Amino acid sequence: MNNTSSNSQSIKIVNQIRDQSGAITEYVPFTNDGMSKKVFNSIERDNLESFISKNMDILVGAVSDMDVIERDPNVQFEYFVPKLPTVPVTVADMRYTFVVAKPSPTSKGIVGDFFSSIERKGESTPWEYSYISLRNGKNIPTLTKYDQKVFDRLGLKFSEKFFLSDLKSGRRALDFYQSTDYKKFSESGDNAANFVFYKFTTTRNSIPLTVVFGVLEDQYDESAEFPRNWFDIYMKRES
Repeated sequence: MNNTSSNSQSIKIVNQIRDQSGAITEYVPFTNDGMSKKVFNSIERDNLESFISKNMDILVGAVSDMDVIERDPNVQFEYFVPKLPTVPVTVADMRYTFVVAKPSPTSKGIVGDFFSSIERKGESTPWEYSYISLRNGKNIPTLTKYDQKVFDRLGLKFSEKFFLSDLKSGRRALDFYQSTDYKKFSESGDNAANFVFYKFTTTRNSIPLTVVFGVLEDQYDESAEFPRNWFDIYMKRES
């Protein structure tokens, strides 16, 4: 995994791979049009695990957004600033950039990106929700190929499994998302593409977290306690 730098104002990886004009010329994206599916390799899995952990750390206050901005070479923050100055900034995007392979004399390097959206109620309150989606612009199926060891390293304890149909019918409360309204949930982003959800719980920095993995129907294994391939992940600070 790429470790957080101890130096203040770290140079972001996304800037390190740009040329003088600001273009990324010596690298290609880790997902491309020629793929029928994207199967993560060990470097990509490790970096995704690191990104999940960073989101969890921000939600529990183990690190602040300013810490990440100043010291983490992988992560860039983009705040959604309202037009009215009296309205607080409650939403931000995180972009995590990492190098899969460096350029060689005969081939370009490979670079990857992961994204998350984080939300809070106000500028003086903790970040409360985070959302990571593996949807890529080319709509290529993504296989994360995770095993139980990843969930163990993240400290995640399996709690329950439920289906999108359970949320729609009201048999299962929608308590892991910014809105408890199913219509808003299903019409936002790709939430309704998920077929089944796996809920995990953990405590980090003395703060309880709920972490829910959404899985597509064609990736669902009824006998699996842990989702090997997931599509969306929802994180919620519980206090």
